[in-house]
Amino acid sequence: MPRFSSLIMAACVFLAACSPEDRVSRGAVLYSENCAICHGGDLRGGGGIGVVGLNKVPTDLTTLAVRSGGDFPRGEVLALLNDYAAGVQPGRLMRPFAHLTSQDTERIKTEQGRTRIPAPQAALLAYLEASQLP
Repeated sequence: MPRFSSLIMAACVFLAACSPEDRVSRGAVLYSENCAICHGGDLRGGGGIGVVGLNKVPTDLTTLAVRSGGDFPRGEVLALLNDYAAGVQPGRLMRPFAHLTSQDTERIKTEQGRTRIPAPQAALLAYLEASQLP
């Protein structure tokens, strides 16, 4: 019986590590390390001062859902993250996101259905979604 209890405890620890709150927390760290320099610490696009080559105010990331008719555009945001990671966003100056790819994937739901994406991108996506203004 003690062995079964150990398995249950291990499963609980694993599930807690994968909680939505944990994903958002990891996303907040990734955002502050990679995005805040331009989009600002408050996600409103107020950063970028002194960033070489930046010639326009970065997008306010707190209004993505509002600008998309009320629903957070997961598929669209994910496509942008994937394009930046692959370095195929012509005409846009963004910090390289290649380090946001990983063999570790998480399953998420988008407007197109369920998909597996690199865990760092899932965390950043969760943080951006949690940061939307009502």
